[in-house]
Amino acid sequence: MKPVICIAGPTASGKSAWAIELAKTVDGEVINADSMQVYKDLHILSARPDEKEMENIPHHLFGHVDGQVRYSTGRWLRDVVPVILDCLARQKTPILVGGTGLYFKALTEGLAAIPQPSAEAIDRAEHLRREGFEKLRQEAERVDPVAFARVLGDDPQRLMRIVSVALGTDHPLSVWQRETRPVIPKGYWVGAVLLPDREKLYDRIDKRYVAMVSGGGLVEAKSLFDKQLAADLPVMKAIGVPPLLEFIMEKISLEEAVFQAQRDTRRFAKRQFTWFRGQAKHWFCVNNAASKGVFRQKISEFSI
Repeated sequence: MKPVICIAGPTASGKSAWAIELAKTVDGEVINADSMQVYKDLHILSARPDEKEMENIPHHLFGHVDGQVRYSTGRWLRDVVPVILDCLARQKTPILVGGTGLYFKALTEGLAAIPQPSAEAIDRAEHLRREGFEKLRQEAERVDPVAFARVLGDDPQRLMRIVSVALGTDHPLSVWQRETRPVIPKGYWVGAVLLPDREKLYDRIDKRYVAMVSGGGLVEAKSLFDKQLAADLPVMKAIGVPPLLEFIMEKISLEEAVFQAQRDTRRFAKRQFTWFRGQAKHWFCVNNAASKGVFRQKISEFSI
């Protein structure tokens, strides 16, 4: 039986290119594990690989979700499991690649079956969000400090989830999450986290965003703006999108928009570094060509 290969890491770390390189050597197919690359509205600004970059390697779950959908980890799990099983049934190696750590965590450690919070608790969380992010943040930390500590950056949707579950079910979210089973058990998958030199990564991020804007990213942001989607949808809050929307609304200059997006992306990459180092148990850290070679050897020796 083929192993399931997981490749994670911060944005712009070279995950997609390496996944394609591996796919050629292990007869693999690439499966998306990035929460923004699922959106068909975000091709350029999510750095989704194009047909040329895919190099005729089959790719799955890229750009299959409309921007008005609030896609979730649970939805991704329901989508990804049949794709993984189909690859294995055809004797292909599934290679999951992306920067959304929660997707990998849910796949390899499990996703809790959490009951629907009460309507009153959901309303309370929504009321806090309207009052301001800081109040929502403080309440989330108060009711469930364990779940709060796992939130990556400013994520009001996850904070609202923490508050509503804690106030509207029998247990806090962190307690529910302890009662989980992995979708893919240990022993059936191998994982690598790309952790390149941070300063080089930041430089790559800055240059890539400039290329995105000049290569159609601004047009992509204008298309999103014209759809008049709700401002709190995930697709509208994707890293690099809000500053371009500010520019389109003539609130800031294009130069300022690019500066803010580069800064936000670097900060996000820093948080990803921290998350993967703390959460990715049983993963192999890759930071140079030699460690990539060791991981390839690990795959070749894999047996189930």
